Amino acid sequence: MTQPFTGLVAYPITSLAHDGEPDLISFAHLVRNTAFAGLPGVTVLATSGAGVTFDRAERQSVVQTAVESALMVGTSEGSRESILSVYTAVSAPSTREVVRLAEDAERAGAAGLVLAPFSYLPLSDREVRVLFMAVAEATALPICFYNKPAQTQFDVSPATLAFLAANARVMAVKDTMRRDNVAGRVRELREAVGQAFSIGLSSDVQLLAELPEVDAWHTGLAGLLPGEYANVWRLARAGGLQGASLARLQTIAQSLAGMPHAIGALHALSNVIGVPTAGPRGPFAAATQEETWQLGSAIHG
Repeated sequence: MTQPFTGLVAYPITSLAHDGEPDLISFAHLVRNTAFAGLPGVTVLATSGAGVTFDRAERQSVVQTAVESALMVGTSEGSRESILSVYTAVSAPSTREVVRLAEDAERAGAAGLVLAPFSYLPLSDREVRVLFMAVAEATALPICFYNKPAQTQFDVSPATLAFLAANARVMAVKDTMRRDNVAGRVRELREAVGQAFSIGLSSDVQLLAELPEVDAWHTGLAGLLPGEYANVWRLARAGGLQGASLARLQTIAQSLAGMPHAIGALHALSNVIGVPTAGPRGPFAAATQEETWQLGSAIHG
């Protein structure tokens, strides 16, 4: 069995209809595109997917759609199992809600959970450990620690990650490249958790600039352009030249990074590439017409 949370993991938006309800047809198209591109994993309802803006029933329908769409591609290739692992973000303000979302995800057939210690107040190290232990007791799914220090005001330490790996079925970390000395950070984490643990990084601009040699890249842009991103990932792993695909993705990533409304910009990019969606739910703002035009220019050159 492939180690969970490794390789190129895409984070698609959750497509919306114009009445603000999830557009499961457009969303399924994004998941199938990711599977056809040969990516090993997709994470739904994380930051790019604006998971915290959906209620429990809506999250269930999104996860079920993702699992069914991934399985459909696997079946079409003559396999009884999906070639794409569907991971589900389950962050919520209370442990009770996180546990319920985790149980729902397991019943829907998700391959793993992605959890950021979300709270209205900064959490202590003890509180974070207890949260992850509660989730591990409620399900048998592997867990990826989604480390977002700028947003959650909690930066997981190597010692806590090692504790969770030993006691809470945490098998991976998604860490940010938006920090000083990323290489040193990766070394510290590796010394703490060992080789069987997946260390992954996120932040598209930095990923595409440095092409880091880690176990996983976690990327929202790959949720919309999986084929091109997969090509860059494979060439980077093989030590080859990425050429035009890398330059194009860098241009798009830089354009997205320069926009003040990140989720709205991703929804606009989805429309630019031909996968329809309304803007995100509030409080996230939609992209402006000028921002959409800028993204179109980045896509079409």
